[in-house]
Amino acid sequence: MNYEELVETRDVRKSNKVKMPFGYFHKRQIDGKYSNFVEFLDELSDNILFAECLKKDCDIAAQMADKHQLHFTPNTEEGSNGIYAIAVEPGHYLTIGQLLNEVPSVVAQKDFMETTIKDLLQLTINLNEKGVQHVCFAPSNVFVRKNDNSVRLLLHGSPFHRLGAYDVLYEGVEAYVAPEVLRGETPTDRSDVYGLAKFIEYLNDSSGMPFYLKSIIRKATSEDPEARYATVADFRKALSQRKAAFKSTVTSLSAIAIALILVGLFFTLTPDTEAVEFVKPVEEPISEELLDEGFDPSTELGAAADSATIAKAIKDYQMKDSDKIDEKKIREFEAKGEAIFRKQFSKEADRILSGVYNSKSMSGGQKSFEEASGRAMQELVEKQIELGEHSSLPSEKSQRIASEIIEQITERKKAEMGDKPNYGYQKGTKEE
Repeated sequence: MNYEELVETRDVRKSNKVKMPFGYFHKRQIDGKYSNFVEFLDELSDNILFAECLKKDCDIAAQMADKHQLHFTPNTEEGSNGIYAIAVEPGHYLTIGQLLNEVPSVVAQKDFMETTIKDLLQLTINLNEKGVQHVCFAPSNVFVRKNDNSVRLLLHGSPFHRLGAYDVLYEGVEAYVAPEVLRGETPTDRSDVYGLAKFIEYLNDSSGMPFYLKSIIRKATSEDPEARYATVADFRKALSQRKAAFKSTVTSLSAIAIALILVGLFFTLTPDTEAVEFVKPVEEPISEELLDEGFDPSTELGAAADSATIAKAIKDYQMKDSDKIDEKKIREFEAKGEAIFRKQFSKEADRILSGVYNSKSMSGGQKSFEEASGRAMQELVEKQIELGEHSSLPSEKSQRIASEIIEQITERKKAEMGDKPNYGYQKGTKEE
């Protein structure tokens, strides 16, 4: 083996090629320094149109001042009009797929997921403002810097749209590309909403998607582009608001849960208890003022109108000429939405709390009872947020109503059980 062959063998051994859309990403360590390359698929490298698209994407990347955008330089082969590879800016980079394969516990590190998603959303918003869509957020098409796991993007999808080689570009990563793009339609910001939501699903795959995010991700990944969020900024706002609402509700209802557990233990440990007569609280009525002049919420929107119907009615009405909006009409819709929220949440709360206040749960020990109560409060929080949003209620109002309902149902459950509950403690007999 001569010297040249030895060097080539060493380079191949140190090369770590990773399949990504467009080709293979790899790095070589020579004299202690890393050089990053993407070698394009043969179907693309000889295509003159692909070379034109690549040069356009190179110009776009060069104009991006965001540190999360990787820059590159096309490598041409002498005597050819095609581009067989690109040299990527210096640094030690690897794909998210590689990172999670090598260090799966990274998703549990403090702020990793939150920071990754936040930076990726902002970079995509910056790209969209320039009329560029990344399109594919597959784990093999999103990079991180090795030393700090800071997210990076390289090649974008929309500059290559006119190439039309979707079966080549996105082979094996179709699940991360919006359906309309795979059908050959022009990518839009809604296409990036889809891809980002799929990426967030991937990050949460090992730990499980938080319940409060499921409806947002479901909307963002709708097959119909018009049913998704219109922009990545709208998507980010929805994620942020839902997270804030969840934290606020958890704090509020957790305090109620602790108070109810303590009250339950107090009554349980009291030697002699008297039967509590339960008087069903009067639900907050819909103001008669809102029912006059011919408006009847039970018939105006249909007897079977649900919270989603009410929310849509409010939105449609507000989209009309603002000079003609009748505030009283809005209050009428809101009153109907509140009534439906009360009914739906009461039903769910009764179901959830029945799993806590029953003879089996309350005779299994204090720890078992507290764990069941904790799980119930978590589910109640999620239902409050979900139903509150569907009813277009402000989070503060839905929290207040939910708290009232939880307290009412809890007292009723305890009263219905009479002397049966012992909250994990066995009461002694009089002889004892």
